[in-house]
Amino acid sequence: MTDPAPATEAPLRVLVVDSDDQIRESLTRLLRIGGRCLVVGSAGHPDAALALAQAMSPDVAVIDSRVSGSSASGAFLDCLRAVVPGVRIVALSWSDATDRGSGILGADAYIRKTFRSHELIDAVVAAARPTVD
Repeated sequence: MTDPAPATEAPLRVLVVDSDDQIRESLTRLLRIGGRCLVVGSAGHPDAALALAQAMSPDVAVIDSRVSGSSASGAFLDCLRAVVPGVRIVALSWSDATDRGSGILGADAYIRKTFRSHELIDAVVAAARPTVD
């Protein structure tokens, strides 16, 4: 039987950012499935997320597209990337790919909030992979 996360490969360090406490808790539980991700923190507000990111240096941040308000989304991502250079960002949204203008622009990956648990984990793992140009 194949282990989804080989022992030599460390789990991805993930920060969860969503203003809804229950959704954050659910995301945290889902990301723990299979041992491929280690949730190093969760926050409901951008300022708290930035403080956690600075302290915990996540590999990936899973962020609700509405957490920072549509007018501040780009600024929030810029701040997050300034605090943790190289962090990859997975944006959660209720809308489809053509309706992302009101969400977080510049995220490395997008996933609809109607995902299945394996789709969330797959999106995080895929976002963390180095891109090849």
